[in-house]
Amino acid sequence: MFDIFQKVKSVLVLTLIASICYGAVHLNSVVYDITVSVDDSKSVDDFLEQEIATYYETLNFTTTTGGIFTFDNYSSNLTNQTEDTQLLIYNDADALLITDRPWAFNDSASIGFGGGQIDNFSGLDRTEEPFYGLIELEPSTPYTAVFASFQPNTLGTMEVRMTAPSQILTNDFYTAIPEPKDAGMIIALIVVGFVAFSYFNIRSKM
Repeated sequence: MFDIFQKVKSVLVLTLIASICYGAVHLNSVVYDITVSVDDSKSVDDFLEQEIATYYETLNFTTTTGGIFTFDNYSSNLTNQTEDTQLLIYNDADALLITDRPWAFNDSASIGFGGGQIDNFSGLDRTEEPFYGLIELEPSTPYTAVFASFQPNTLGTMEVRMTAPSQILTNDFYTAIPEPKDAGMIIALIVVGFVAFSYFNIRSKM
């Protein structure tokens, strides 16, 4: 019986440690799943080529705290089924979107600049991959995120997952503003689940 108690105790300790680590990572995270519709209402002509339109959509938001924000274009339904997408972030309300150099830019997991990214962008070099960037934003600062594809005349939708260290403020309701993740509830459910599993697993071996 003592050996069984020791097994239960060990499982509980390991579970508690794992749960605390998980909760610490997710305590203040807020995940936004955004459907970005790129139509012909916003465009720039002759940006990359003559007589070619670059269409885009924007998300105006203000951070509540600073930190690392993840922008992940995990799926798209765009012209010619292209997956070549770009993210531009501006912190200047007077900037000409697309035309002016953004404060931060991301083309893919390997190409970008600004916002704490390694500046490995040269000219208009880019991959044909969706954007994926870890970008450091300042607290209480208004930004404009621009979603586009630099492929000619590209329209359609992008599915973008934005993970923030806290809530953002926006009037662009692409999605309902979620509440911060309830890490306490997550930890409790994990602990209860593992305790129940461990209990019945040990009883089955008695």
